[in-house]
Amino acid sequence: MSSITKTANTIQNNPTTSLKRQLGLWTAMFVVMASMIGSGIFGNTGIIQAAVQNSYAVLILWILGGIVALSGALCYAELSTLMPHAGGEYVYLKNIFGLLPSFLTGWVSFIVAFSAPAASAGLLAGDYIHKALLVIRPDSEITLFFEDAFGKKLFGSILILFFTIVHLVEVKKGGYLQNFLTLLKVILIIIFLISGFYVIFNNQNYNFISNLKDEPVQWSGIGLGLLFVMFAYSGWNGASYLAEEIQEPEKNLPRALIGGTIIVMILYFLLNVLYYWSTPAQQLEGQEAIAAITASNLFGNNITTFFNIGFFIILLSTISATIMIGPRVYYAMARDNLFFQAAAHLHPKFNTPVMSFIIQCILAIIYIWSGTYEQIQTYMGFALAIFPLMSVIGLMYLRKKHPHIKSPYQTPLYPLFPLIFIIFSIITMIVSYIGRPLECTIAVIAILTGIPFYLFWVKVIHKNKSIREIRKSILNYPFQ
Repeated sequence: MSSITKTANTIQNNPTTSLKRQLGLWTAMFVVMASMIGSGIFGNTGIIQAAVQNSYAVLILWILGGIVALSGALCYAELSTLMPHAGGEYVYLKNIFGLLPSFLTGWVSFIVAFSAPAASAGLLAGDYIHKALLVIRPDSEITLFFEDAFGKKLFGSILILFFTIVHLVEVKKGGYLQNFLTLLKVILIIIFLISGFYVIFNNQNYNFISNLKDEPVQWSGIGLGLLFVMFAYSGWNGASYLAEEIQEPEKNLPRALIGGTIIVMILYFLLNVLYYWSTPAQQLEGQEAIAAITASNLFGNNITTFFNIGFFIILLSTISATIMIGPRVYYAMARDNLFFQAAAHLHPKFNTPVMSFIIQCILAIIYIWSGTYEQIQTYMGFALAIFPLMSVIGLMYLRKKHPHIKSPYQTPLYPLFPLIFIIFSIITMIVSYIGRPLECTIAVIAILTGIPFYLFWVKVIHKNKSIREIRKSILNYPFQ
């Protein structure tokens, strides 16, 4: 048995340092799908249309984003089966490049990666429930409550708190709820697609080509468009964060990552076609609740109310998934003494990292009250692009530096898919910075603020140990 295999077995079989492997293939795949399908696909096409102006370019961006996400999923399938532990990028970068990049990815996960998506989904959920209430009870106090930004933010905060409690109580029950919400999400989307295309095909008033806006492409908006598309696809790596709790990870992780991503790619393309086929691009331009506009044009008020409630339920699944995943990263960092030790403490009854859930809940609520939907997405999208890029570069480094190391799963057509992911991630980041320098600069500053905290943990928590000693003590695998 190799030293790598021995190390993996030691970690996985140690009850004091490991989470239990109690999540199956469907939970892992549903986590991927639930993480991806959310506020992005139901709120971003209108924003992208306003930035890019050309509808054909918008559709191409959505297809391109899917290809990049699938390329990332294929690479992560190899990384996650080689290092099947809680934490995703934190684990990969720690073992491949060392402490600082791994700490910074964990820092970004802590301040942005999970709390901010939950916040944006919570804000958009309030928009959709408000549109439903306008038809059901237009003059009621609860409808007036949702018209005000305060009401929507309070409602989003309550949702965050509710799902935090649910996933904190027990992993399996939280997993069952997540499976149910995700299955319901997919069913609702399929019903929406089938119903929408049925109406279109039986009514000659809808013209796909004439609805598209064939203006010159605003290249200055391509960066923002790419950023918002890639945010909508973020979550393709969701199962990797739960790798330590997934049964038979060498089989189930690749299936979950790749299968979930492909399903979402298909649904995203069909939804965007339906948006443009049912609604002129000018009507979608700059709008956030575009699925509600589409439903209104297709079905009228009564049926649209049903779908608005459905879109609300879909966003609940997104909130649930992000809240479920995030604490595993903080837990992994704390287990290595690179985060608050309380975050590594597992509740004796629930077997969940309680403090990690509480910290994440507080951050998500802060985001809800401090920003708008578009601000949160722009800031978050740039910050989230950096460390998956480093992880895929790390895969290529491992292949070159340690050719003897074999993962149970090998990325097909290597190095094609890693190069696709790397090239387009870099392009996205460059053009995003050009298009939205302020938000991207804030994202970079937020990442760099992690360096003083890293130095604190290295100097104070680990006291007199050298970086080499600390690194050696927390590595899962001898890659360095």
